[in-house]
Amino acid sequence: MTVLDPNNQEQKPLIMVVDDNPDFLSAIELTLEMEGFRVVTASNGQHALDILKSSFEAETRSGSGLKRLPDLILADIMMPVMDGYVLYERVRANPFLNHIPIIFLTAKSSDEDVRYGKELGIDDYLSKLSPPEVVHASIRGRLKRVEQQRALAAQFTGDPNNSIEGGSTIAIAFIVTIIIIAFALGAILTYALVS
Repeated sequence: MTVLDPNNQEQKPLIMVVDDNPDFLSAIELTLEMEGFRVVTASNGQHALDILKSSFEAETRSGSGLKRLPDLILADIMMPVMDGYVLYERVRANPFLNHIPIIFLTAKSSDEDVRYGKELGIDDYLSKLSPPEVVHASIRGRLKRVEQQRALAAQFTGDPNNSIEGGSTIAIAFIVTIIIIAFALGAILTYALVS
């Protein structure tokens, strides 16, 4: 497990907050920074996707901008240009982004809205009226899972940031094991029938 230096900005978890209300965006950014997170903000889903895309290009050019993908996305649902549902679908459809946990933090808090979000597969669905400690706990829980996945990937690939290869290695090992077991059972069955 990596020991994080709280003074090193690059090691702090990076949270992307997506909301069209500038006052709410500033307030949530401040509370997250006080909790020790780095924050990048976007005013709608399209703006968020543009920032995510630029993070791939940042390594090849100099200048400011997001130099790595966020560890988690915290998004509103009701936004102009691109809402949270479409943002969620676009992130999940992209193989380079679909590992990023997404939490909806929204005013849409009816039972039907929450049920729909959960059926989509959202990592968590919180009301904007939730106490900050509930929001922070949800974020920390998702980040803990991300760190566990990175540690598992590092065991198999040696690279803690390469969860795709780690998952592939595990899947291949599992399939090979199943094939060997099936072959052995088939040989035992054949021997039993011939005898």
